[in-house]
Amino acid sequence: MANENRATYRYTADEQREINALRNRYTSDNPDDQLSAMRRIDHDVTRRATAMAVGFGLAGTLVMGLGLAMVLSFNWMIPGMILGCCGIAVMAAMPAAYERLLKRERKKVAPQIVELLKKVEQSSHEAS
Repeated sequence: MANENRATYRYTADEQREINALRNRYTSDNPDDQLSAMRRIDHDVTRRATAMAVGFGLAGTLVMGLGLAMVLSFNWMIPGMILGCCGIAVMAAMPAAYERLLKRERKKVAPQIVELLKKVEQSSHEAS
């Protein structure tokens, strides 16, 4: 009786390979997965720092543009120059701020990367 209610599925060889590849992608502890995890972590760190730098650089550009508009359109010379210089200062500080932010983010994830590196090195020594 219990077998009558159970459904069975048959997959082609290509579908079986795809199923196994997906299963291995999420359950395997092979070095390739650990290496891709390290790459993903490093990419996330770089992406966060880049996004912050672009955001602040864009804000600095807008502030400088507002200062320029104040000078040219409204004849507010002193406040426009001050605002423009503030925008230029923000843009000029962004490369150094990017490097500091990148270093800080890398310091946060360093233990994860070191742990993954040890696993990859252990598995490579076991394989040889």
